[in-house]
Amino acid sequence: MKPGNLASVLTSAPMLWLVLAAPGLVILVNYSSDAMSYGEFIHWSGDIAVWLLIATLAVSPLRRIARGNFRLWLGKRRRDIGVATFAYAAGHLAVYLLRKADPDLIWQEGVEAGLLTGWIAFSIFLALALTSNQTSVQMMRGAWNRLHWFIYPAAILTALHWLLTAFDPTMAIVHAVIIAGLLALRLVPAKKA
Repeated sequence: MKPGNLASVLTSAPMLWLVLAAPGLVILVNYSSDAMSYGEFIHWSGDIAVWLLIATLAVSPLRRIARGNFRLWLGKRRRDIGVATFAYAAGHLAVYLLRKADPDLIWQEGVEAGLLTGWIAFSIFLALALTSNQTSVQMMRGAWNRLHWFIYPAAILTALHWLLTAFDPTMAIVHAVIIAGLLALRLVPAKKA
């Protein structure tokens, strides 16, 4: 294979999706074979969702300093990373719902601040994921950008969800600070070239 072809394969959307899906497949196989507990699944799926959220939020600041092909690649793959964030959050929620299985219990826990922040964040991520395609961009026009600004409250709610539900809040605090920093960087206007 020629070096140019190899570079195309390594930077392609399918390769990115393979990389993004690999941890999820590992935790899913481990959980379904009882090699991983419910708590470990919830922990890892939530962590990966937050790490991917951080990666998604980091794209705009990185694009300001990146040049050439890497800058273009970031622009093309931001939606992929965002949709993967949603996929891990959906897995996190699905296993929670399957484990609890009792609508009354889910409702009782769902109105507590720790889980309510997660439910609201997930609802926002659902809307963002459903509209993360070119057809939605074209149909919604300017409304698409306004909708996708909801990533900011969703990120804040995600950080609060983790802070309020963590057994050891240290990592939640670290991630909340990173999220706050990235949100602040995204709000700084870009310099004109």
